[in-house]
Order: sequence, then C-alpha cells, then structure tokens
Amino acid sequence: MRLFLLGIKHSGKSTFSRLLASKYGVPSVDSDDLVLERIKPSRIREYYAEYGKSKFQEIEYEAVRDYLEKHASTSFVFSLGGGVSDNAPLLKLLKENGTLIYLYRSESDILSVILKHGIPGFLDPRNIEESFHKIFKERDAIYKSVADKVITLGPYRDRMETLEYIDENLTEYVDAR
Repeated sequence: MRLFLLGIKHSGKSTFSRLLASKYGVPSVDSDDLVLERIKPSRIREYYAEYGKSKFQEIEYEAVRDYLEKHASTSFVFSLGGGVSDNAPLLKLLKENGTLIYLYRSESDILSVILKHGIPGFLDPRNIEESFHKIFKERDAIYKSVADKVITLGPYRDRMETLEYIDENLTEYVDAR
C-alpha cells in the first residue's frame, strides 16, 4: 500500500496522512519534511523566494525520488505539498510508484482556512480571492486528471469522522487490515 495524498493547501493532506498511517500501521511521510532536510534557508517559503520555482521543484523531485528508491518495498501514506500539481516530472514519478488520492475541498472552504492562517506568498495580496480562484481552478483540474481516486471532503468539524469517511473511500486501495 503506497498512498500519495494530493490536494490544495489546507485540504488536510498532512493531518490525514498521519492519521491514516497510524490507523494502517505504516509510516507517514511528508514531502515538505524531505525537502526541508535538503535546503538552506530551512524554510520552504524563503527558499522558494530566493531560488525560484524551478529550483524548488527540482529539490522536491529529488527528495521524493530518493525516498522512494530507499524505501522501494515499503508501504506508506505520503503527504505532498499543495503545489505538486505544477511539478509534472514528480506527478509522473508518483503515478508510477503508488496510488494518487486527491483530497478535494471546495474553493470557499479552503480559502477561509487559508485566510485564518495568513496569506501565503503565492497569492496576490491586492486581490486574494481572484488570485486564489485562478490557482484553485488550475490545480483542481490537474489533481482531478491524475488522481486514481477523488475524495470530496466538506467543511469537516470532527477529524475522526472525516478519517473514517476517507478510510471508507480507500477500501479498494488498502491492503486487508
């Protein structure tokens, strides 16, 4: 079982990767953690701002590739950064090495969470809603086109209920438990 959780920033990838991995008794891996082991400065936003998108995507690809090579026969639940949609070589690598699960949440749900946590650098602070709408539409289309399974999440209130819902939607991809 090798599950890759895809989704837009704040869709629940990291949270549910950890919870599912614990439930299944397998490692939880976060691509951001793998990237952070390789970069200076040791903050993704700062690195991205200093070196740019292409260099970041190269590091992201190499970090995930190296992990997959080192753990070729390992089951896991893997959380990916929200911008992996823009990294075509990485998406191809993921597709060849496991099952891609898109945790879909509505544009309005995600935007409300993003605004609670501070405006990320990829949004235009002069027109947050419009810039987010554009990114959401682009990434949503890519994730839907590459995912083996799309799981639609509402504005969840209870993590454990949401975990059970996700788990129920993964039965065809998860080894017998």
